[in-house]
Amino acid sequence: METKADDLDAVLAELPESDRRWAERFPAVDPGPLYALEADLAAQRARMATAQPQDSPAPDAADTIVSLLIDHSGSMRGQPMLFAARAALVASDLLDRIGAKHEVLGFTTARWKGGRSREKWLSDRQPPYPGRLNDLLHVIYCSAGEKLSARTCAAMLRPDLVKENIDGEAIAWAASRLRRREEQRKYLVVLSDGAPVDDSTLLANGAGYLDRHLRRVTGEIEQAGDIRLAAIGIGHPVEQCYKEGITISSPEELENTLVQLINRLLIAPRCSRP
Repeated sequence: METKADDLDAVLAELPESDRRWAERFPAVDPGPLYALEADLAAQRARMATAQPQDSPAPDAADTIVSLLIDHSGSMRGQPMLFAARAALVASDLLDRIGAKHEVLGFTTARWKGGRSREKWLSDRQPPYPGRLNDLLHVIYCSAGEKLSARTCAAMLRPDLVKENIDGEAIAWAASRLRRREEQRKYLVVLSDGAPVDDSTLLANGAGYLDRHLRRVTGEIEQAGDIRLAAIGIGHPVEQCYKEGITISSPEELENTLVQLINRLLIAPRCSRP
């Protein structure tokens, strides 16, 4: 399922009672810091606009698009997701300033440990090596040309949203969105805190199934060369699956690391041109 963040109420209302009770075990996360950050970023831009003439966008910015794809696994619940949302707001502001289009996406599963996919497999008498046995949920927080807001990012903090993570299919989905765009320079940046995990799928297909699929998807994108793929791993060595991977030790480092990565990918190459 693919949905916009504003439609999550309707999507998550269909969860089974057991899933809703599970989510209620976790404390709510205050979205206030996101609104404060949004106000700070707006104030900074206003000061910059009055203090000095603004540079015009780089000539190739209009031909550039960046997709930020955020892992919504259960281990990202709470403060890690708050820091990921903060990083998304800061990155969105930076990309706006340099004139590059961007989108912010999230990926999880609709259910814990299965869903209709698993139920169908069970009704089919459990044929061997069935493939994925969970229902995907992909969320669009900001499409190209839209403005990312703190209100939209606050949806990432919902305790009933984050579940399991099937990274390979999410990356393929994000790449397919980029490939439908006309911009010539395409970048896909993944934020994740661990290897792909979905218990139903792994129990039926073997422990390395989703990891192998992730490596195959990233390898195909990197070999195709039309999208530049990078990843930031929170306490997880993403260098194992991405040629351009950065491992950080804590979620607090996400914001600065993402800004540095965007500068290296988009801005530094332009500045070094003769």
